[in-house]
Amino acid sequence: MARAFSSLANFKFICMKNKNIIITILFLCSLFSYASSYKVNSLEEYKTTVKKLVAGDSVILANRIWKDVHFSFKGNGEPNKFIYLVAETPGKVTIEGKSCLQLSGKYLYVSGLTFVNGSTPKSAVIEFRTGSTEYAYNSVLSNCVIDKFNQSAKDSADHWVGIYGKKNVVEYCYFGGKSNEGTTLVVWPNDSNSINNEHLIYRNYFGARPRLGSNGGETIRIGTSQVCHLNSRTIVDGNYFEHCNGEVEIISNKSGDNKLINNTFFECEGSLVLRHGNNAQVSGNWFIGNGKPNTGGVRVINEGHKIFNNYFYKLAGDEFRSGLAIMNAIPDSPANGYAPVKNVLIANNTYYDCAFPWAFGAGFGERNRIVRPESTLLLNNLVYCPNTSELIKYYDTTDGIKLDNNIMMSNAGLLKENGAIEGDVLKAKINDIEIVYSNLKAKKLPFIKYDILGQTRGEAVIGAFQNQGEKSEIELATSKNCGPEWYKAVAAAEVREPKQQGKIVNVTVGIDNLSKALKKAGNGDVLLLAEGEHIITNKIVVSKDITIKNAGAKAILKMQSDRANNSFFEIGGSAKFRIEGITINGDNKATFPAKYVFISAKEGAFNYSLFIDNCEIYDVNGVSGAIFKAYKGSIADSISVSNSVLRDSYRGFSMGDEKDNTGKYSAENVIFDNTVFSNFSQYVIDYYRGGNDESTLGGSLKIDHCVFDAIGADEKQTILKLTGIVNVFISNSTFNNSVAKTSVKLSGSKNSINNCAFNASANPKVEKGAKSQNLLFENPRFEKKSYKLSKKSKLIGKASDGGNIGLK
Repeated sequence: MARAFSSLANFKFICMKNKNIIITILFLCSLFSYASSYKVNSLEEYKTTVKKLVAGDSVILANRIWKDVHFSFKGNGEPNKFIYLVAETPGKVTIEGKSCLQLSGKYLYVSGLTFVNGSTPKSAVIEFRTGSTEYAYNSVLSNCVIDKFNQSAKDSADHWVGIYGKKNVVEYCYFGGKSNEGTTLVVWPNDSNSINNEHLIYRNYFGARPRLGSNGGETIRIGTSQVCHLNSRTIVDGNYFEHCNGEVEIISNKSGDNKLINNTFFECEGSLVLRHGNNAQVSGNWFIGNGKPNTGGVRVINEGHKIFNNYFYKLAGDEFRSGLAIMNAIPDSPANGYAPVKNVLIANNTYYDCAFPWAFGAGFGERNRIVRPESTLLLNNLVYCPNTSELIKYYDTTDGIKLDNNIMMSNAGLLKENGAIEGDVLKAKINDIEIVYSNLKAKKLPFIKYDILGQTRGEAVIGAFQNQGEKSEIELATSKNCGPEWYKAVAAAEVREPKQQGKIVNVTVGIDNLSKALKKAGNGDVLLLAEGEHIITNKIVVSKDITIKNAGAKAILKMQSDRANNSFFEIGGSAKFRIEGITINGDNKATFPAKYVFISAKEGAFNYSLFIDNCEIYDVNGVSGAIFKAYKGSIADSISVSNSVLRDSYRGFSMGDEKDNTGKYSAENVIFDNTVFSNFSQYVIDYYRGGNDESTLGGSLKIDHCVFDAIGADEKQTILKLTGIVNVFISNSTFNNSVAKTSVKLSGSKNSINNCAFNASANPKVEKGAKSQNLLFENPRFEKKSYKLSKKSKLIGKASDGGNIGLK
């Protein structure tokens, strides 16, 4: 154990603008003070040392991998005389395996730690408490990293940071890649020692969070529905959120008197949601959508909020993810329901080129949301969306929402009613981001003294910008000024390194040659299969980005297993698996035929993708088997089948294991394009999402130019078995000669079927706002032994794209 002189001042107050030099200053300060510093090389040394630390002392973790460690950091520092837990060199102290950190006491400072390659054994990775009543106060977590520190099962919930106590700070940290259930950072204002806490969450970089496919994918949550009547008074200031797509709520506000200010939301599929609790301030935020689907702004529930000086740029979300969504409420709402919107002021915001700028009465009717907003004023806003026809989507009558002194422009020009006024709209750029502003005078609000850039309002104008940024005082939160500088430098160096291209690997015919090649394959490799039969004796695990193609002639995969219920391929991790131009023979006559061709891993299959193109798959006919099987707890980003023939099998795509009815589902996107599905005993797809959870996108199925022929061995079957999938688009396809009692049942306003033909098959069922149009009930008249249309077919030229219904 090494001993040296060291000390560190209260950098929260002294060096707020220069956190990235904190470690250097730590050792410079050591030259001028008499506190003690201890370098430790093992957990045992740490435990011994931490007990004797006093105000001003430091414990330094030696550069190494610390695996399967539980750090308990207790102590009582003093104002401007913290007790420190720091890395010897930020980035060279990694905490891995089953590890966590808990801290309690006063004036503690943690800096430079990196959590990777593991997961927490507790409910959180870092907690500002060491017991149910042992909290941290006036303490700081700074310049730390938690990166992909995930549980192996998606449904195993944890949080990465849990903040208890009062006046704690989380700053200049990086949190990215959380893929399992649980909020990234939670503030817990649960008792008298944690309410009115004045915590500060400042200049952190919240990196990409993939879609979770269920509730529990928030990036920040402040409070819970059970304590939403209590005030937290937490400040979330100047953070950068990038591709935070876990669910609809990026920030979930569930307590009172919080300030959500000066943050940047970059291409995030979700919104800042005032879910529970009153009197929030939402100001100075930048919502940058860049036209990406599902990017949202602010959703409003409860009362007393002030939403001002925010900029909403090219957001493409709708309904709950609109630029501004004002919700309807539930009568006598329970704590976890929807309380009425009352006394809310929405002023001096700018909406530029948003697809759905404002939604009033969102959620009307569903879950008994029939209580309308009251005493809500939209004042001095600039809505400039020249590519949008409907600036306000009304889901209910909205007498309780008043509009006054707003400039509103759609593709039809300036609105001249509904509290809209005429005025010039000017354009400029700030930090390479397009903005619009106006010189038109605003109705003055005394508390709005500055604009989004910190410029003095003076003679205030409409919108978020007082001018084109001539005297900007507030630095826009970006990837460059948020998070630890040292971690971004490491990441940037990795990006600058030349990316290795995947190798081309030739695979000869034979037994398990493909299996051997895949075990040796690197990420991005392309395996070319020689002509002939490639025998597989056991499932092949695919955990990397791999492409399997034929080498120019017919390559056939067959299984010769010595046991039942085997599969060709298991896809795990976030692999992107492409299979092109291959024939797969399920060989139902084999002693032990394959039960599945493709399955998800039972654990760890997060946001993987499967792409099947120009393939023929047949004879997968084992009872309860399927061509593809998704297990409970897995979620695919994309399942795509194109230009293929899938035939003579028991089931197609089995994606119905999420039966707990909490809104979970097995894939975000399923795409069938220009493909034949023929002679299935049961369904082509079972795609299930149960319950009424509204936190996710709800799954998406797109079918175009497909043929469904002879589906269902009896009338009990369904061709396309869909339950609760929010987005369904079926077009230009043929349903033919199928005894299944149901072809497809569509439900909800985002389900549609058009330009499809039905012959000797059940008609589609359409309900609850789903749409159908241009359906034909004609014999497709295929050519012999083909699914191409004969010249006599009435489906020629009847597709929505001008082509034929059925195959392209």
